[in-house]
Amino acid sequence: FREVDKDSPFYRRSNGGVTVGGGEPAMQHEFVTAFLKKCKEHYIHTAIETCGYTKAEIFEKILENLDLVYIDVKHMDARVHKEITGVTNKLILENIKRACATHPVILRIPTVPGINDSDDNILDTATFAKKLGKNLQRIELLPYHKFGTQTYSRIGREYQLKDVDPPGEDHMKRLKDIIEACGVKVQIGG
Repeated sequence: FREVDKDSPFYRRSNGGVTVGGGEPAMQHEFVTAFLKKCKEHYIHTAIETCGYTKAEIFEKILENLDLVYIDVKHMDARVHKEITGVTNKLILENIKRACATHPVILRIPTVPGINDSDDNILDTATFAKKLGKNLQRIELLPYHKFGTQTYSRIGREYQLKDVDPPGEDHMKRLKDIIEACGVKVQIGG
């Protein structure tokens, strides 16, 4: 916190704050909760970037000290979600609803061609988002990129998406149009 507090004047002037990301912040929920609480005690705006796959009681504790929640929606179909992430999306969708009940939320779709960028999946996500209410700020369509490929080779792991190319601008615009047609605010990029 001492390191973060050094930038407090900047946060106040810029209306900025602290965003806890990761990996997955909920994996270190005790530390994250204590850190966020300390930030709030010093009037620092707090946010988290999470996949949302954490037990309700842990997520609620983290929410207590947050001003804004960024949460990923990787796929709306539970079966496909399990195939691509190893877990279903049930808990994630419940936590999105839980967060939207009390906090401003920005949903993020890491848009990966051939994985979750179908018109149907984007429409299903927008339909789900539309029901979340006034605390949903927007959906951010995050185009897939290959920035992490070198990291995989450095740590000796095979990059599973090496043959996937980033989506084109026209494709991203079409996905944005689908979401907007459902009455949900959306932007391309974060």
